[in-house]
Amino acid sequence: MVRVITTDDVGEWSEPIRFDVGLLQPHQRVADFIGPSWPEFQTDHRHQPIVRTEFDLPRKPVLARLYLTALGLVEAELNGSKVGNDVLNPGWTSYDNRVECWTYDVLDQLNIGRNAMGFWLADGWYRGRVGFDGGEANVWGDRIGVFAQLEVTYADGTRQSWYSNSSDEQWKITLGPITRSNMYEGEYYDARLEQSGWSMPRFDDSDWKPVSEIPFDEHRIEFPVMEAIQPDGTNTPSSIERIGETDDGRGIWMIDMGQNCSQRMNIHFRGLSAGQNVTIEHVEVLDGNGEPVQRILHRGVQRDRYTSNGCDSWWEPRFTMHGFRYARITGLPELTVADVRCTVYHTAMERTGWFESSNPMVNALHRNTVWAMKSNFMSIPTDCPQRDERVGWTADIAVFAPTALYLYDATGFLRNWMRDVSFEQRKTGTVPFYIPYVPMGIWSDPAAIALWGDAAVLVPWAVYMSSGDTQILSESYDCSIAWMNEVTGYLSPDGVWDRRPDYAIGQLGDWLDPQAPPEEPDRAMTAKELVATAFYVHSCDLMVRIANTLGRRDDAERFMKLAEHARRGFRARFIVTGTGSDARMTSDTQCAYALAIMFGLGDGAAQERSFGNRLAELVRLADGRIGTGFAGTPFVLPALTRTGHMDEAYALFLSTKCPSWMYQITMGATTTWERWDSMLPNGEVNPGGMTSFNHYALGSVNDWVHTTVGGIAPMEPGWKRILVAPRPGGGITHAATSHMSPYGMVGIEWSVTSAKDADRAETAGCDDGLMSIHLTVPYGAIAVLRLPGSDDVEYPGGDYDISVPWREKNQSV
Repeated sequence: MVRVITTDDVGEWSEPIRFDVGLLQPHQRVADFIGPSWPEFQTDHRHQPIVRTEFDLPRKPVLARLYLTALGLVEAELNGSKVGNDVLNPGWTSYDNRVECWTYDVLDQLNIGRNAMGFWLADGWYRGRVGFDGGEANVWGDRIGVFAQLEVTYADGTRQSWYSNSSDEQWKITLGPITRSNMYEGEYYDARLEQSGWSMPRFDDSDWKPVSEIPFDEHRIEFPVMEAIQPDGTNTPSSIERIGETDDGRGIWMIDMGQNCSQRMNIHFRGLSAGQNVTIEHVEVLDGNGEPVQRILHRGVQRDRYTSNGCDSWWEPRFTMHGFRYARITGLPELTVADVRCTVYHTAMERTGWFESSNPMVNALHRNTVWAMKSNFMSIPTDCPQRDERVGWTADIAVFAPTALYLYDATGFLRNWMRDVSFEQRKTGTVPFYIPYVPMGIWSDPAAIALWGDAAVLVPWAVYMSSGDTQILSESYDCSIAWMNEVTGYLSPDGVWDRRPDYAIGQLGDWLDPQAPPEEPDRAMTAKELVATAFYVHSCDLMVRIANTLGRRDDAERFMKLAEHARRGFRARFIVTGTGSDARMTSDTQCAYALAIMFGLGDGAAQERSFGNRLAELVRLADGRIGTGFAGTPFVLPALTRTGHMDEAYALFLSTKCPSWMYQITMGATTTWERWDSMLPNGEVNPGGMTSFNHYALGSVNDWVHTTVGGIAPMEPGWKRILVAPRPGGGITHAATSHMSPYGMVGIEWSVTSAKDADRAETAGCDDGLMSIHLTVPYGAIAVLRLPGSDDVEYPGGDYDISVPWREKNQSV
């Protein structure tokens, strides 16, 4: 219980909050993993089993918890009803290190007397084929099984438990109606194999087989620090069109859900005879002929198949997920909007950030980024939700983490993922390209790659700045140190990281620079060594702050010296002319200047101004076309802003030319794309084999949208001090953004009025326009209002209405 005490009053005690601590100690986890007792020789397309047991409950308990996990994926039913609201549990982790165990309150699902539990099982990520270049099957094991432990407590304090095992002969298993299931390829379901009432008491399971125990170290079972994957609303088809028919006259249908995202359809199958199949194919886009574009999916065909038992029925796949907007359904006699229920899924997180403005295209870009984030925060931060990849690429989240943490409370989600980053770093000796790591194709030998590996530093720091909680820094510190020590060993004597990794294509550099060839996304215009050294310096600077925060003064001093040494090397190698206003870089690119400005790589203020001037000139020469890939994109607009080039920043941001952020909006995008030109201006899909229409990395620009267009950012970890610095431009006359910080809601809403509005201009006492600001500061925090040409003003907790003169052309700081 808590109460609030002030200088004037003492509050009442709150109502008590009671909780139980669960199975904290390994010896308390007495259940076994149990699964099929028959040989399973296949590596792919295995028939999936179901498990059941029954038990007697002598009286009504006051507390009942089901502890559930699996090798593979699991859903539980208790007395015929699903347990919880989660899907794809236990989620994806580095299973050779840990598996998550989820806890469910099942008190209301229990009956006095006879009860039954049933469990659906599937391969999932654990033993299903995962990844690209053909993928890998049985990565963590070739046997799937469920771990279930039901603990009940009665009113007198006595306890009783039931747990999965192979010894008491009470747990049985058989093949279920899911005849194949894969996260990428889809799911096949044969309704003729359904067994009505199988998870209800007194079901006849006499022809079921006994289960078999699967050895597993209970020390590797842990409880999650994040939420599970859960439903988050629905989408309704914007159109359903009959586009053909099968040989026997059944329909072929095209559904447009109106929104590309991670979702699954629950379809009403009616008018079918027993044994008839219906196939559902999911894609992101259609080609010019209205055909589904499946080339870019590769092995991840996203194809479900339902086999009817002759009865009308609703069905949604259980152990797969699809990233799509369009679906082609083959074999249904009739289909209407009422026959389709489409549910959106992602890891459950609390929404914490919002933005809107007077520019509809900017609003659409922001909305698309939210959708891309939701689609890819699926137990881990994946790169894409549709093709045969869907892995936790480290660079993507390294650049996107600040945006993600503004939009959602992703603290637990990223803490969870960083645990696997730390494990894989210890296991492989470096931070692999993606986490969890599975050797695949040319990515089979992990190597130290700048920006990708820097996620070991950038992600914990972003979480700390958002939350103010040092726990993520402490938990990840050994991993961060190990990464930095490894890279330090690769530097040349002058501090430049120019050692080529022992990897086929070397450093990845400014990946997906729009000028790189479609099939060679690493061939950016900016030198890879420049990018690598810049990020090394940036990570060193962050390690100084991390080490000081944790009281590691010796480490802080060491990284300070390393950063300065590498800075000197960077200047000597990559700055070729001038020390002041005429300074140029060896890579005369948007990316090079943006990194140099934002990472403080220049030699003094004059050189930084020179970099800013050249960057602005490059933007003007590009005529509104972006010239950065993954490495440069998060920093190009902040660099223009920092050096006073707001006109160029807004011109680049709002350009609709290809490539640009707004070009995607003009092409009808409903999520952010992997490539700037995933769809070409002629409507054709980019010819590159690697093309996704649902990637959040380029949405990292929304950090600038929040901090500069909206105008709020944390000055100190946890939003203790808040920078309020809106910089209107580009014809945007109104914007509002808010973020639920650890102290409460931070919000700003501003509008600018032209000097042509005589009354308001007179009120402002000037010939300029007027900027009106409504500011919300949570109690316990301090906001610092910083506007061009004005001194900083501090505002403690409260709501404020502020009016100041405004002239858009006078925004230099």
